[in-house]
Formats: sequence, structure tokens, C-alpha cells
Amino acid sequence: MSSDEAAEGVVHFAQALLAHGGDAIVGADASGVIRVWNDAASRLFGYPAEDAIGRPVDIIVPEAMRNDHVGGMRRLIRGEPARLIGKLLELPAQRADGEVFPTEMRISAWGKGEDMVFAAVVRDASERRRIEDRLQSLAMFDQLTLLPNRTRFIERLNEALAGSGRAATLLMVDLDRFSDLNDIEGHEIGDEILRDTALKLKRIAAAFHGEAAGEPGVVGRLGSNAFGLLLPGTSNLAVVFSVAESVRSALLQGCAIRDRVLKATASIGIAVAPEHGSSAVRLMANADFALRRAKSEGCDCRQMFSSSHRQEVAARRALDADLRQAATHGQFELFFQPQVRLEDGALTGAETLLRWRHPTRGLLSPAQFLDVLAGSAAAATVGDWILNTACARAEQWRAALGGHFRIGVNLFEAQFAREDIDTAVARALRVTGLPADSLEIEITENIFTASDDVAVARVRRLRDLGVRIAFDDFGTGYASLNLLKRYPITRLKIDRSFVRNISEAPEDEAIVDLVLSLGKRFGLDVIAEGIERRDQEEHLSRMGCREGQGFLYGRPMPAEEFGRLFVNAGAASDHAAVRRSSS
Repeated sequence: MSSDEAAEGVVHFAQALLAHGGDAIVGADASGVIRVWNDAASRLFGYPAEDAIGRPVDIIVPEAMRNDHVGGMRRLIRGEPARLIGKLLELPAQRADGEVFPTEMRISAWGKGEDMVFAAVVRDASERRRIEDRLQSLAMFDQLTLLPNRTRFIERLNEALAGSGRAATLLMVDLDRFSDLNDIEGHEIGDEILRDTALKLKRIAAAFHGEAAGEPGVVGRLGSNAFGLLLPGTSNLAVVFSVAESVRSALLQGCAIRDRVLKATASIGIAVAPEHGSSAVRLMANADFALRRAKSEGCDCRQMFSSSHRQEVAARRALDADLRQAATHGQFELFFQPQVRLEDGALTGAETLLRWRHPTRGLLSPAQFLDVLAGSAAAATVGDWILNTACARAEQWRAALGGHFRIGVNLFEAQFAREDIDTAVARALRVTGLPADSLEIEITENIFTASDDVAVARVRRLRDLGVRIAFDDFGTGYASLNLLKRYPITRLKIDRSFVRNISEAPEDEAIVDLVLSLGKRFGLDVIAEGIERRDQEEHLSRMGCREGQGFLYGRPMPAEEFGRLFVNAGAASDHAAVRRSSS
């Protein structure tokens, strides 16, 4: 190397040292021997300068890369194009203790042939790599369960479906009533349940191997309490249902938390590729359709997708849109069905029932729209309108009848789920002037469960207002007896299914007798629904039932007709007037 070239090299090297004072500087000659080694290089690689200078630069090159490193230097010396010189590179390096770590490195070279000198400015990239890995983890994995998140799970699903006609099955697993569990037990317990569920699903996935590819299953967290379980390489329904049953059994084992075992159930929607879709988007959508159907059937249910699900969902969406229009344009009407004292037929109250005056289909009964309305965004608004309108009408009738009248109003689940439900009821009573004990809130078992402390507290606040609480359809559910112990219920309503054949079916008579006995034991009023014939009335009366409701006394009718038949001329005390209303 000429003196000018050497001087130029020294200048460049000095500039590099000044520009990168905090970075490791390593210089080597054409033979690959280290000639320059700063303090930062000692700290980074673990060699003191006296141990590094004079040794081959290979001491900082990982063993697996040394042949490539030597070859690259020889190509430069031969004058071949330098592809890496002057560029910022990400390369592994090796410390004195043998640890290989990532670096950012920029290599420079001066001179020609055997007179060339090389210098590298090196920075430890371990922290940056850790940050990148963490960001990658945040982007692709759920941090609570450490499962692939929705984005990563869909990528895995796409990989499983890659190629024409690839078989795969997707199970969407959604924990039942998880929001209630969070409300009752707290989010910390809810998180434990989610982690336990993730672990159980991972074990089930690891035990599965598709018949064709031998790939294990994949689990991902798709939402708050929703998981995906992918079974690559299989569309065998016997295998699929076996896996679904394994999920069910695993969850029913429960999760041990703080000396308790909390059990969970899940609804499962299933879609099979390629039959139900050959893309991740379609398979996810169809599994979600099946999941909604499973949840509509209650807890702990599974459902396989069918094309009818999509049609039903489309119809429900159209109906939901119509219902929102109905709420906006005042198309709902209230009908009322009389409730009477069986002893003399005197009017005691009425149940409020909803009807929809559809602009093209005419008057629709609740069976045609109520399920969709209950799950609609309009449910709470319509429910509040029902409550206020019914209370206002009841106060008019109560005043006309001399103060003896009770109105029954059903609450939507969306209303009951609100923390301020008691405030809404109190406001309706205050605005309409109806006394609290003239209002009876009717609640069914699907609104509250025996373990729901939040629901218990809400019912107690309603009861503290003086409002009556009726348990509708009593005897048809599973938790009824436990509910009597926990909830401040004031009346039981015997379901019409037990009244229909009470004179001929000993089993129905036994159930009615049990309900009446429970009412007496717990100090609750009892009313029988669905009375259509005089023999049913007489049978119930002999058994000790004091009140009834049904077509024998009157079908549900508009407010004007109810007022004319049962309120005008003091019909509350006129037995014959009530009887004539059924003709």
C-alpha cells in the first residue's frame, strides 16, 4: 500500500472512530489478523485488546460462518465486486465465552490486493432483537393465554387450507355465560378460567393428528372468551365429534382456584373444509354461524354448520332491521290478558303482552318476532316503552276500579342486565303515579341463574322498591327450586303445559300440587296460566290454586277493549261480567 493510501485509510478509520465512539471497532489486515481493537470491542466480545490484537479475526466469527468469511475476504483481495462493503448488515458474532449473538455491522475496506485493510463498526443487536421479538409476539400471540391470536390463527388456517381440496375442520369454542362469571367472581378469576381453558385445548390439540398430513391441532384465542381449534387434514365427522366431546369433558372437569373448583361449559360451532368452505374467511364465517345456532339452543351445545344457518341468519338480520324501524315508527302495541280470582271470577290484574302492527304483514304475535327482538339493539328501548306505557295504563284502570289492580310486565334480558334497572322502574312508577305494589315484574329463568349474585342483588333492589316479582314458567327449567331460596320472589306462575291435561294426567297434577305446596311453604302467591276450560278451573280451585289466567276469561286484547270489558262499570267485582268476556 502506498503512503497516500495508508494515510487515507488512517483518516477514514479515525473518522469512523469519532463517529462511532460507543461502538466496537475492529480492524484487520489482508491476512485476517486483528490490528485495531478499541475498548468497546473488549466490552462487546470479552477479549482484552492485548488478547485480541494479533489473533485471527475468526475469533469473533461463529464457527459455522468462518469458511464463508474467509472466502469473502479472498474475493475482495482478488478485486471481485464487494457486495457487503459499506452496507449495514445484520450478522451473528461470537463472544470469548462462545456465546453467539446478533449484531449490526458496517464493514469498510481500503487498499488493493495483499495491502488491503478492513475495519468493522459493530453494535450489539440483542436488545433490538428482543424488542422486535416482543413486538412480534404482541402482534401474533395473545398475552394472557400465550395462544396464537386471531391474526396468527387465521394465518395457520390459511396454511392448513393451502392447496386444492385440502381437508380441515374448524371448531369455534365459546365459553357460556362468561361475562356473568366475570361480574360475579371478578376478572382475575375469569383470567384463570381462560388460561385453564387454553391449556386444556392445547392438550387436546397436541393429542390430535390428522389422518393425511399427521399435523397436530392448532389452538388460538379468537376473542374475549372464544377459542378456535383447528384440526388439519381431517373431515372425518367421527373424529371431529370425538374431539368436540373431549373439549366438553375437559371443561366439565372444572378449574381449581382458591380451594374451589369452578366448572365451565362451552358452545361449539363446527365447519369442515372443503365442504363448508375452502378459504379461511369462509370457514371462519360458517363456523361462527354454527356457533350462534349452538348458543341459541342453550349452554353446553354443539352444532355443525349447514347452509340453512346462513339463510336463517340473513332472515334474522332482515327482521332485526325491521324491528328497529318498528321501534322508531311506533308500530308496537300492547295487549292485555285478564287475571282473575278463581273463587268468584273477580278481576285481579292483567299481564302485558306485546304485538307488532307490521305495515305489510298485519298484526304479528310475539312468537313471530320476540326472540329476535330480545337479542336486538332495540330491546332495551322497546322494553322501557312497554314498562312506562303499561304502568300508565294500569294507573288509569286502578283508579277506575277503586285501587285494586295489578299489572304484570315482562322484562327483556337487555333491560335486566342494566345496572340501573331499579332506577328505570322507580322512574316509571314516579312518572305514572302507579303504586309499586301494583306492578309485578315477570322474570324467566334464562334471565337469572342460581349462582348469579349480581342478578340476586338487582332483584332485591327491585323488591326494595315494593315491586312484586313473579317467576314465569315455573317448573319448566332446571334451577327453579334453588331460585326460591335466593331470590325475593313474590309469586309463581304455573306454566300452561301443566294445566292443559291436569284432569287427565296424574303427572301434571302432581307437578301443580308440588308448585302449590312450595308456594304455601315459601309464602308465595301462585297463579295458573293457560286455563281454557271450566273443568281445568274447577280442578285447580279444588287443589287450592287461587288465581288463574287464560282464554276462559279472555284472550289478549287491546287496551280499549280490555277497558270496555273489564274496567267500565266496576267489572272488577262483577263475576258475570268477567265470564261474559270469554264469549
